[in-house]
Amino acid sequence: MLDFIIKYWLEIGFASIIGIFSFLFKHLISKQKATNEKQKAIENGVQALLRNELVRRYREYETKGEITILDKENIEHMFKEYKNLGGNGTVAKMYEEILSLPIKIVR
Repeated sequence: MLDFIIKYWLEIGFASIIGIFSFLFKHLISKQKATNEKQKAIENGVQALLRNELVRRYREYETKGEITILDKENIEHMFKEYKNLGGNGTVAKMYEEILSLPIKIVR
């Protein structure tokens, strides 16, 4: 009788442990998925903000017809990060046009 009880309690114990580990694993996976989705949303938001700023600056410098060297460096840095986040398209053409503008000499 004691063997019977030990045998089934061990099976119940192992089943419980496996169930707990399965639950924890599933919980961790769902938490990681939510974190990944949030990270992607942040990256998309930053990309959208960079795109907006690059377009705004394009309009500004295109109207002026010139750009300072510091502003040009800022544009280059923003565009690099925009591309790293997967940005492309129309902004690349605007970027090339900004780079071709004459440099304003600041005194």
